[in-house]
Amino acid sequence: MPNLNGYIKKFGGITFKEKPFTDADNVALCYVYYMPFEQVVSSSFDDEPVPYDEAANALFKARGSKHKPVGLILMKNISVQMMAMSRQKRFAEMKIVACTNNFGKEPAVQFNAATFLLPSGEVVVVFRGTDDTLAGWKEDFDILLEDSIPSHELATQYLEEVADKFDGDIIICGHSKGGYVAQYGALNASEKVRNRIKYLYNNDGPGFSDYDYLDSQAYQQLLPKYRHFIPQSSFIGMMLSHDDDYTVIKSNRQMGMMEHDLSSWQFVDGELKTVKDITNVGKVTDLVFHDVVSNLNSKQSKAFGKAIGAILDGVDQKGLMEVAKNLPESIKGGKAAYDALDDETKNTLKEISQGVKKSVRSSVKTVMAGNYTTVRERLESETEEKTEE
Repeated sequence: MPNLNGYIKKFGGITFKEKPFTDADNVALCYVYYMPFEQVVSSSFDDEPVPYDEAANALFKARGSKHKPVGLILMKNISVQMMAMSRQKRFAEMKIVACTNNFGKEPAVQFNAATFLLPSGEVVVVFRGTDDTLAGWKEDFDILLEDSIPSHELATQYLEEVADKFDGDIIICGHSKGGYVAQYGALNASEKVRNRIKYLYNNDGPGFSDYDYLDSQAYQQLLPKYRHFIPQSSFIGMMLSHDDDYTVIKSNRQMGMMEHDLSSWQFVDGELKTVKDITNVGKVTDLVFHDVVSNLNSKQSKAFGKAIGAILDGVDQKGLMEVAKNLPESIKGGKAAYDALDDETKNTLKEISQGVKKSVRSSVKTVMAGNYTTVRERLESETEEKTEE
């Protein structure tokens, strides 16, 4: 069952000049950039770029020369992959520069980006997905509830700096939240920057707060360059208002959240293995998120955001690894924070929970009856209903 590791072994000896950047390379860089390269590579665009093999070896040494997990759900396989790539000519010759590390709790922000310079002259920008920090997870919830998060502006600024500093075509990649901010940054960058984008990759990243962006000039301009990949039972990629211009990738896992892991995506002859359509689980997920988010009112959004913030503060840990190590205290703190919420907030949370259950039942019936419709079809139907009213 060929996967990312197999691709690296088979094609690692072929340079980017011999074989141009591929969809598979996008997956490889998104996966390996969950490693904290910011520990060994400067955040400045003015510092000398570091060869990838040197950066990988330096980071491996800094982590005790052992393959260790990057977080509770970011396993040690990422470290193994990093070192495997460092021994392959294709990746070893890359250079890395400007590894950012923007982190904060108020407001919650976890933003990491890096620029990979290819020997071919192309510039690859990679936005990291959610790491192990609770601030990163809090920002994920803010994506569901807020029109704007700190990573929006940071992504746009980063792309503008890349374009100002380097010549050549720009390739933008991101996985999960990284795919989300990659798309946002590209859509909101100047037209001058967008004209230089060769490919924009969104690997199972969530959508935006509304569907207006689908009709924007920027989206239409980027659409021919846009590569949106989701696994067949996608969960994260079906959140919020997303497009339906995606390609479905075969995973060796059987559940939506498990399939989110890039190491589970399958390859055939150096290319991502595609399937015709998402599974019924993916369809139900899509309908549920569309229904719940569309019907979430301001009061409910505020209550949900208030509860998440209070619980994470009550847990009082920096990351998921710390939560696991101090599980009894973390659970106790989180529960105490929930218990301290006012009755109105708790009742509103119950309303949300009941709405989700109702939506799940309705969505399952719709899918099993064969009545699932695409994003575009849903939008057209909703527009017609509003017109008739």
